[in-house]
Amino acid sequence: AHVISDRLAMAEDPTVKRFAPKLIISLDRAIGFLTETLKFGRAEEPPPMRERLALKGLADEVIDAAVLQASSRVVLFNHVPPALEIDADPDQLNRVLTNLLRNAIQALEGQVAEDGPLPDGRVIVSAWREGTVVVVEVRDNGPGIPERVRPRLFEAFQSAAKPGGVGLGLAIAAELIRAHGGEIRLNGTGPQGTVFHVVVPDAV
Repeated sequence: AHVISDRLAMAEDPTVKRFAPKLIISLDRAIGFLTETLKFGRAEEPPPMRERLALKGLADEVIDAAVLQASSRVVLFNHVPPALEIDADPDQLNRVLTNLLRNAIQALEGQVAEDGPLPDGRVIVSAWREGTVVVVEVRDNGPGIPERVRPRLFEAFQSAAKPGGVGLGLAIAAELIRAHGGEIRLNGTGPQGTVFHVVVPDAV
């Protein structure tokens, strides 16, 4: 896939030239995700390499990659204030938000219309600071998380809500945020949508 992507990057078509770099970045991240997933349970995640970073820019990167997975009826919004900074490992936070957005998109794409056409799907990333803590919110208007999954949502190999899923994404995400001294919370779910909060305190 890397070889094909490198060749695509040399194409003259403007659309291809615009998306090829994003494809290469996504492949690099996928390889990294796969490597860490294979190590899950056999080794601890590396400690976070924290830095102060602009959260809006990181959220833009995550959304740009997630858009490639979404159909035209799913729209993603970045409502993070431009001046908001977070004290976190950028790669690990990218993994966490990527997982949450991917889950939201899959839930929206899996909706089945009952009466008339489905409304547009929305995934909104927002954030705010509460003293020395930053709260990142990922909200969607999907069908909600199945009740059978909720009690074990952050347990490895237990939370897959779709066929083919292994239930590792949220477990790894929770572990990464715990290493930052924070937590991921399911703040609400139901027929009107799902809300996750990622709570990241500043390093002491």
